[in-house]
Amino acid sequence: MKKIALAIATALTATVAHSAVVISPTTLTTTEDGATAQYKVVLDSPPNAGETVTVTPASGDFTEGTVSAPVQFTAANYSTPQYVTVTPGASGDGNDGDVSYTITNTISSSGGAYAAGPAADTTVTNSNVDGVAMVIVDPSSGFWITEGSTRIITFKTGADVTPGGGNDVTINLTNNTPGQVTLSANSVILSAGNGYSATVTISAIDDTVIDGDQAFSITTAATLSGDAAFNGVNPLDIEGFAGDNDVAAVAPVPTLGEWARIALVLMLMGIGGRAFLRRHQG
Repeated sequence: MKKIALAIATALTATVAHSAVVISPTTLTTTEDGATAQYKVVLDSPPNAGETVTVTPASGDFTEGTVSAPVQFTAANYSTPQYVTVTPGASGDGNDGDVSYTITNTISSSGGAYAAGPAADTTVTNSNVDGVAMVIVDPSSGFWITEGSTRIITFKTGADVTPGGGNDVTINLTNNTPGQVTLSANSVILSAGNGYSATVTISAIDDTVIDGDQAFSITTAATLSGDAAFNGVNPLDIEGFAGDNDVAAVAPVPTLGEWARIALVLMLMGIGGRAFLRRHQG
């Protein structure tokens, strides 16, 4: 009896432990005045019938980034990802350097499979753009590109410090995941002629494989420039996700006429089988 009770307790404990809120990614980089970033929230198992699970994000530094509203899950939508949007703080506060802060994700539940408490935190670094020679990469993380779709990435210098003497700034790019995305160019050049701003388009490859969202990354090399202040600057690398758009095929339900033909075949098979048995038994 003790062994049976222990087995039941172990099974119940395993079930409760398995009910988790999954946060992805847990690190993000934004830029002052730049594009928003997102992270995905999903449950790894269904809540109980009638149970509602709420995940509430809270920014640890409202001056560097704010977050969108809480997300809720039930048994009907637990496996459908929902997204929290992070809006970076504004520039104009001087050269305060790159500032990191934490977004807490708190779970509350109406009761059932999910216990109240913390989920994984999300760490965000908001990059400074004031008063420094830098190359902004926007966005650099926290975005999804659905297979077959594109996303434009902007490279530019900060507004208050640009190269002198008409010097250009060149950034070479390396696609680390060519099986997931392609680039419209392998380098960008920032010049006075384009206002020290240029773009590259990332395209997510549309395959036919049901493989879920796949991470991709693009390495930005140190800059090349005749301006010493802009030579050797290390821009942010690019990290995102190729969103899977493939779904499992659903087997078609036979029509009434098809059911009739199936029944006829089964009936004839039954008659033939009985006739075969009679011949051989006789």
